[in-house]
Amino acid sequence: MHSPSSKKPGFTLVELLVVIAIIGVLVALLLPAVQAARESARRTQCVNQLKQWGLAMQLHHDSHQHLPLGATQKPRQTWVMRLWPYIEQNTLANLNDLNVNFELPPVTIAGTLNGLGGQYVAMYYCPSDHGSDQTVGTYQRRRGNYVVNWGNVLYGRVLRDEKSDGLAPFSHVNGRVAEPRETRFAEVTDGTSHTLMMSEYLMAQSPEDNDWRGDIHNNEGVFRFHTLQTPNSSAPDVIANGWFQPLDDPLMPAIAGTLTNEQNAARSRHTGGVNALHCDGSVQFYSTDVTLWVWQALGTMNGDETLP
Repeated sequence: MHSPSSKKPGFTLVELLVVIAIIGVLVALLLPAVQAARESARRTQCVNQLKQWGLAMQLHHDSHQHLPLGATQKPRQTWVMRLWPYIEQNTLANLNDLNVNFELPPVTIAGTLNGLGGQYVAMYYCPSDHGSDQTVGTYQRRRGNYVVNWGNVLYGRVLRDEKSDGLAPFSHVNGRVAEPRETRFAEVTDGTSHTLMMSEYLMAQSPEDNDWRGDIHNNEGVFRFHTLQTPNSSAPDVIANGWFQPLDDPLMPAIAGTLTNEQNAARSRHTGGVNALHCDGSVQFYSTDVTLWVWQALGTMNGDETLP
């Protein structure tokens, strides 16, 4: 008489390997979808932040009857400081002196080591970028991903007291006190829905204070973008005085130049293009394949171009 078998049912090694292989295939299929969903969420957050910047611009215009200057040389400040009151940064705004260079005196916030420009403000950053969000050294300051429209002209044209055809003109240039050139919405004769106000830019990768990309508090940093090249252009940005660190990154090509010929394309890590804010407060995603003349027409506020 035979006793019942004591063997218990289970997986063979081959069956186990098949299950593992199936799980691996499912993960490979699902991972791109998960990554795409996460990037979609980041892009949506970026859109919402640009809309908040647009509202801040509108509130500034309502209060002062003009948009903030892109930057000033004397004192050295940018549009960012002028919008602090309108992005719920009243502490920074109340401590800031608009008549003093951004780095002097080194005003600090209680309990922190950094000056006003070194304070973390979430609205500065696109969640898709992984650059270094601040500089180190004597003049610590935060970088940012949102920059203002400079139009279809080189930075140096405005430094020679010619007005930018974008929205962010410079004032008080090279020791000569120029008349302030704040822009009013009434000057945007191309239509606020057909004129860019802001877009994205990629921050430097190193915290060292030797790369001006995304340096939004510094009047000589990349606080603006130009529409001379399409978004995420393969043509290199021209960075003044070599203030950049060469990177093996196709989204961040750069060559050295001067303040005379400096220009920077809109750039982001969103797949296929950049978000851009229009003067009417709307945000649109622009492909890297956008026609150059269309992008340049969007960069001017009174060029009388006819857009499709």
